[in-house]
Amino acid sequence: KNITNMATILLSSTISQKEDADEDAPLPLAKLRTVISHETYLWLEEADAKESEWKAQLAEERSNVMIDLFGSDENADNNSEGSNEKRQRHDRYETRIKEWTSSHQNSDGFGGISIGDNDDDFVNRSCFPEENYDGNHSENPKVENEHNSENGSITVKYILSEAPGGHGDAIWAASRHVANLFANVKKCRDLLSPILNQDDDDQFIRNGDVDYVQDLSRNPLIGKRVIELGAGAGIPSWSALHCGADLVVCTDQGIADRIRCLAECALRNLEDIEKRTEQSKQFGGEEFNTNNDLNCGIVKVCPYSWGTPIDPILETIRCSNSQQDKELDQVHLFDVVIAADCIYMPDFHEPLLKSIKLLIHRPNKSDHRWGMALLPFALHGNTKDENVWNIVPLAIEMGFEVEVLEGVQLTPQWKNMDMKRGFVNMLRLT
Repeated sequence: KNITNMATILLSSTISQKEDADEDAPLPLAKLRTVISHETYLWLEEADAKESEWKAQLAEERSNVMIDLFGSDENADNNSEGSNEKRQRHDRYETRIKEWTSSHQNSDGFGGISIGDNDDDFVNRSCFPEENYDGNHSENPKVENEHNSENGSITVKYILSEAPGGHGDAIWAASRHVANLFANVKKCRDLLSPILNQDDDDQFIRNGDVDYVQDLSRNPLIGKRVIELGAGAGIPSWSALHCGADLVVCTDQGIADRIRCLAECALRNLEDIEKRTEQSKQFGGEEFNTNNDLNCGIVKVCPYSWGTPIDPILETIRCSNSQQDKELDQVHLFDVVIAADCIYMPDFHEPLLKSIKLLIHRPNKSDHRWGMALLPFALHGNTKDENVWNIVPLAIEMGFEVEVLEGVQLTPQWKNMDMKRGFVNMLRLT
């Protein structure tokens, strides 16, 4: 009987591990078609084929080398046992799909910070002292309390691309900061105040004190169009999507693995919102009314290089089933443009600002409103600080109004990193 019970436990554990592994596995490319354009799909399909060919060739070369050195595959397997053991030990702490949760008390939120000196020490945890958090969201009392609070919080899924190029392999403080602001209704209203104050037909202005109070409890991103440039892991994009944005477009440079990871995140976060919406409807919707709408927004992902025409972005949006998006033109564009930690290299200031100017919503005959851009950033020491701040006079020269908002100290991305690299400044452009 004991043996039978032990076998049952082992079988259940094996099934559970397999289910976890399946959940963590990459989604098939075909499933991502709903969040990318046809051109991007063909590009990723070609990249997949090249990667498969490269991996097969590499595996064959390694096999031949091992056979030459040790005389048999068996010896090669034995020799690599230590490496596999280390990888398995690492995998216990590392998952491909990670989570970040917003917080009203902790500026970093929960998750996305490396606490050690190397990749083996990267765990999905916040900057709270070790005694307060063990790396597991579901067992963290601070997270649970915030989920059950009146204002609530959001949890987004993200994947760090392993592709070289740029710095999209980490969740930088600037991304965590703006994502956290989006999830806090009051702070988000303050952040977006330039585009909220110009809405003459806002419900709370027209409909009296009761509707005014109700409107203040709703996230101001509801119904807005948001685009992120240089997204990396896309935390601000997924935060905006969870907060009720009508349209979210997440872009980064044309690195196939980076775009594929973003596309998968877009789909996984959208599925989470759909599940939450269904649960909300079953329980009367009370739990989610404070911070989110009950309607799922549209999310798209595409490669984009700063300073180039925005036609690929427009084409990606027109691929949706929304008639409004199919009729999108170069006047009715985005209410909010985000570029988190994207100005540390001064050579890219001008092309970035050119793209923002192309993407930001401008008044037209049917809509008098202006859009805005948010540029949260830290000073990383790769160049003189004044070189980074020179984006301000350049933006003014290009016709923007620039506000320098109050900076906030967050936890730097890695252990022993200069605290200055966790201090987030914020520029607001209109």
